[in-house]
Amino acid sequence: MAKIDTFKGWADTIRADVDALKAVLESSKADRDARKLAGGALAYLVSRMDLIPDWNEGIGVIDDVMILRVVAQLSQGHNRGTLPPSAEAALERMTNEADAISQFLGTAVYDKLKAYCSRLTDQAVRGRTPGEMVDDETVRKAMYVEIDDELKRSVPIVINDPVDAELRLKSYLVQKLQ
Repeated sequence: MAKIDTFKGWADTIRADVDALKAVLESSKADRDARKLAGGALAYLVSRMDLIPDWNEGIGVIDDVMILRVVAQLSQGHNRGTLPPSAEAALERMTNEADAISQFLGTAVYDKLKAYCSRLTDQAVRGRTPGEMVDDETVRKAMYVEIDDELKRSVPIVINDPVDAELRLKSYLVQKLQ
């Protein structure tokens, strides 16, 4: 099975993945860095400046599901607080799935992707920073509405040529993560 099929399959769990990161962001017991990582990943979903434009045929949403997994992996090193079992399970699943991204990209590019994800904690998206999302429930709720709107608009990922899709995906990420 092509790696692209694995990545494409991750779109099927995006709602559970988003809910898990929302649980981290909402957790008053989680440390601030874990909450900002979750906020950064959630904001990435509605960002117009992501690594692969969402309109890019077949692969435009794959960077979104990759970012969620890398952030889940990064958050492992932090106190995420006491989360609902479903959120814990989703975070563990995403953390394990991040290994497929590392295998696909290779260690050097994957390390750049992890560094990129770490920097999401400081980036404002639509006028809101992850820190503001942590501190202000109103800001969080507004972001959740935008995420829900974005998820409603998403269309199924259609990939007619897996080899071409993998080449384009890797090329985009290598170029953008230099």
